[in-house]
Amino acid sequence: MGQLIPAARVLLPGAAIVTAAALIGAAGQGTAPVRLDLVDNGTWLTDSATGTLIHLSGPAGRANAAVTVPGTAGRDLTVTSTTHKIVVVDPSAGQMFLVDPARLATVGSAALRPGVAITSASGITYAVEAGAGRVQPLSADDLSPIGTALDLPSPLGAAAQSDDGTLWVPLRSTGTVVAVRDGVAAPVAGPVAPPGNAIDVVLAGGRPVVVDSTARSLTTLGGPGAPGESGARAGARTVLPLSETPAPAGPELLVARRTERGVVGLLDPVARRLYLVDVDHGTVAMSELPGRDQGQGQGQRQPGVPVVQAGHAYVPESALGVVLDYDLAHGTFGAPIPVAAADGHARITVTVDDGQVWINDTAGPNAVLINDRGRTPISKQPPDLPGLPTGSAQPLPAAPPLPRPQQPRPDGAAHGQGAARPTPAATTTRTPTAATSGPGTGTRTGTEAEHDQTTSEPTRTPTTPPPRTPSPPPVTTPPVTTPPPSPTTGPSASPDGLPIV
Repeated sequence: MGQLIPAARVLLPGAAIVTAAALIGAAGQGTAPVRLDLVDNGTWLTDSATGTLIHLSGPAGRANAAVTVPGTAGRDLTVTSTTHKIVVVDPSAGQMFLVDPARLATVGSAALRPGVAITSASGITYAVEAGAGRVQPLSADDLSPIGTALDLPSPLGAAAQSDDGTLWVPLRSTGTVVAVRDGVAAPVAGPVAPPGNAIDVVLAGGRPVVVDSTARSLTTLGGPGAPGESGARAGARTVLPLSETPAPAGPELLVARRTERGVVGLLDPVARRLYLVDVDHGTVAMSELPGRDQGQGQGQRQPGVPVVQAGHAYVPESALGVVLDYDLAHGTFGAPIPVAAADGHARITVTVDDGQVWINDTAGPNAVLINDRGRTPISKQPPDLPGLPTGSAQPLPAAPPLPRPQQPRPDGAAHGQGAARPTPAATTTRTPTAATSGPGTGTRTGTEAEHDQTTSEPTRTPTTPPPRTPSPPPVTTPPVTTPPPSPTTGPSASPDGLPIV
């Protein structure tokens, strides 16, 4: 386990990802601060072409922040959220980066072994090295190792972490599963598969389920501490049906790490078969993916991990630049969801966050949001996106001139007579409106603020002395000038951030 290299530690209030304003400005002089709301039912997606982590707002249906992860352009990245930070991992290089969303910056990094997976829930974070059979607890604040690492029989299958922080780890060499709690690994039950089978653990409605790709079966876990509906089907095993068309042997099933309800979607990527397993009732539905004949023997045509959400199963077809949409109620595929060009360069993933489906082309700028409002195409890198290295952030306006010292006015001088007052020229005063930045309001851009503060130097008008009087002897009053009024600006001298819809 590599040592974390801290850059700067920021203490954040509360348990949410971000509750304070996120300020951008550390990159250089003159960068305007930007107010962001990063707990707006959104998600973090990656763009491997630019090595960028991007936050997308669910309610707004748009990208509203970005963080450049150094040295990761052109590499596939994974994203995990801890209590206060975002963890970005480059699995192939074994590199981990810690991102502070309150500052939109990387604040630490660590060198890990290639293939390490990071998982976090309820403030409990682990680094899992499947090849070495090691599970290392990490600090959720800075990802430094804490406690003693667990050395388990290798190799490990894909582990899953439930909402209470329990880590469910499959031991492929023994065909068993252990539950890691408080730094202790305890067997969940007896063997769930023959030793050596390719077993993984996923969560279905919060319950751990063992997927055996070798035996083509699913087993719901039970035992002490296992979540579920009173354990009615604990230990129940569901076997996937065989198709009339023989499939090549050997490929591991593709399955999402988590599904919000009891239906688990699995995919045989070579045979192009989609399985939908209801672990609550032990039923299985199977469907062949469209284009099976054209996809035979073309490795690049293999589909990606399926995701089941709200009565639909979504299967990414990166080579075609689309996502297949299967309607569970009707048992049919609808029109594909376009994401990218069908040139074979796209790398499409599908995830679910807070009940919303996020489709992401990790190799390009496009994403799609699916929620109760329908489908929303999103550009991940619109112009002037805060945090992009190429973004044209608005500069701070120039500081207004200081007011001149006030001079006492002689007795007898009045506004309408005597010494004339200097008249300011080309002074623009902006009246605060609902668009003026403030707590819970919109923002004013740097350009607007600059316009608000455009005030030319006042032009002094020559004055004439007051007329002489016949008696008493004439007295000449010297001309007196009054300093110009100070330029008036809005309530804030600098733009206050990004509008949050």
